[in-house]
Amino acid sequence: MKIGMFGYTGDHLERLKAVVAALKRAGADQIVCLGGLVWSGRKGEEEQNAPATVLRWLRANDIPTLSNDTDRQVAGWRLQAIENTTGFIKPRIRKLLSVLTREEAQWMYARPTSLPIGNVLCCADHLTIDAFFPVPLSKFNAEKLFKVMEQKAVFFPSANGPALLVRRQEDGAIEAGTFDDMTVTLDSPRVAGIIGGIIGYPPLNADLSWGAVVTGDASELTLVCVDAKTHTPVPDKGALLIQRATPIWHE
Repeated sequence: MKIGMFGYTGDHLERLKAVVAALKRAGADQIVCLGGLVWSGRKGEEEQNAPATVLRWLRANDIPTLSNDTDRQVAGWRLQAIENTTGFIKPRIRKLLSVLTREEAQWMYARPTSLPIGNVLCCADHLTIDAFFPVPLSKFNAEKLFKVMEQKAVFFPSANGPALLVRRQEDGAIEAGTFDDMTVTLDSPRVAGIIGGIIGYPPLNADLSWGAVVTGDASELTLVCVDAKTHTPVPDKGALLIQRATPIWHE
C-alpha cells in the first residue's frame, strides 16, 4: 500500500488535480489532504478558483482531509457569524466566508488534525510547541514528537516546500537535514518530514507544487513535484531545488 499526501491547497483546484494525478501515477492507493484549505491570497490570487471550490472537490471525491489551525479558525468564524470576529480580515477570507455554508464550515471544523495509516501518521501543520504532534522544527519538538508518536514516520505540509527530514537513530540521537533526493529510504526507527504543499510561497517554491508518496510500512518516501503553471511533473526541477535547500532547524 502507498499513501499520497499533499497540503496547502488554498483554492488552486487545477494544481490540486495535477498533484493528485501525479501521486496516483507514482502508485498512491490512498490520497490524504493534510489541510491548508484556507489561504489569504497573498500571492497569485488571480490564479485561484472561486472560494470553497477545492473544499467541495475534496468532499465530492471522498478524500480524507485534515484541518489546521487556520482552517478551524475561519470555519469557526462562519459558524459564529463574521460580525462576531475582531480585527482586520483579509479580502480573500471574506470572500470564502461569504460562500461557505454552515454545513461546510461544520465539516471543516470537525476535520481531525492527524490521521494514522499503517506505520505512517499524516498531520496538519501544528506550529505551537504545545501541540500533541508538534512540527519538528527544533530538537525539543522532535524529541517530544518521537516520544508520543506510535507510528514509524510522521509527515507535515508546508508552503515552503520540502524543508526538513528528521531521523531518530537507535541510540536516541536525532539528526536533521534536507531531503537528499526525490526518493529517500526511511531506515531509522523514527522519522519526521516536512513535505511541501500545493501552494509555494517563497520565490524558490512559487512555481512548484509538492506532494509525497510513502509506503504503508514507512520504508520509503518519494517526493512528487509538479509545475504550478503547466501542471506537468518536473522531477528534475524538484531535485535541483531540494539540493539547494537548507534545513529549517533550531537546536
